[in-house]
Amino acid sequence: MAGSPIRLGIVGFGRLAREYYLPALRALGEVELVSVADPLAASRGVAAELGGVRVHADHRTLLERERLDAVLVASPPSSHLAVLEDACAAGLAVLLEKPFVLSHQLGDVEARPQPRVMIDLNRRFWGPYRRIAELARGELGRPIEADFALHTNVLAWSTVTTHRLSADEGGVLHDLGSQAIDLACALGSSEPASIVAETASRRWPDDHLRLRVTFPDGSVVRCDLAYEERTFERLAVRGPSGSASLSDPNMAIARETDGWLRARSRDVATFAYRALRRDRSFARASIAAAIAAFAQAVRTGEGFSPGFDEALQNARWVAAAASSARLAAA
Repeated sequence: MAGSPIRLGIVGFGRLAREYYLPALRALGEVELVSVADPLAASRGVAAELGGVRVHADHRTLLERERLDAVLVASPPSSHLAVLEDACAAGLAVLLEKPFVLSHQLGDVEARPQPRVMIDLNRRFWGPYRRIAELARGELGRPIEADFALHTNVLAWSTVTTHRLSADEGGVLHDLGSQAIDLACALGSSEPASIVAETASRRWPDDHLRLRVTFPDGSVVRCDLAYEERTFERLAVRGPSGSASLSDPNMAIARETDGWLRARSRDVATFAYRALRRDRSFARASIAAAIAAFAQAVRTGEGFSPGFDEALQNARWVAAAASSARLAAA
């Protein structure tokens, strides 16, 4: 593939694909968007306005009619497994938006040959989170205690479809929990020893979730996840030798030695910079970095990271959390 762009198809052309993946693809340059598949006529109409992009109503037609190197799957979670299987049967590499699969589909994916897939757990590609994980493995000492909160304004994300609110799409656990568990594993430096989950229903069924992820060395990561009217995200990590926190992914890491005024000034300056340079903001920059890593692996034949094994392990922990939540509710 040296010298030629990677020919890409997108399955699912909702807000995420339009506002985040598409700008990242354009900036990358080495990937050519060839075709889009989406069952919604309105989404196909938006894709048709891009120019030079062929549009289909379903992913199987896209796979049959287009000459592609890879597929980006940004469709609802319940469709992930079917698209993944068909794309891999066609010999294509797949970049899959989280979650990998729904918990009840685990047996199906475990019984099949390993696909050429990378899952976009995009917090792996954000510098401040990687730096806090490094501190948790070193300077802060072990064991650690961490608190991660992620609340999402789900209605703001539901401008194209409302699939996130459907019971058939995995809800908060699969949507936000897959990311939280992956971040917890990075902080814990290993696979968890156990995971305990508890759900609550406030505005929608099971729209709040608490996770307690424990590790063999005694480290604990607590996660507060929810669909709410306001979006916020924060992380705090404490160890025997110090602490580190991030009040927002677009702010600066704070240490216990920082004075309030100094920390606040850095936060304001960092946030303002990323607001002005939207391509450097958390969501856009981390998604762009994930796409760049995927494209590099496709071009060179290197393994994907996170690839199939990590995606499968993440799905198993999500399934374990689902089982724990059911027991807690019984």
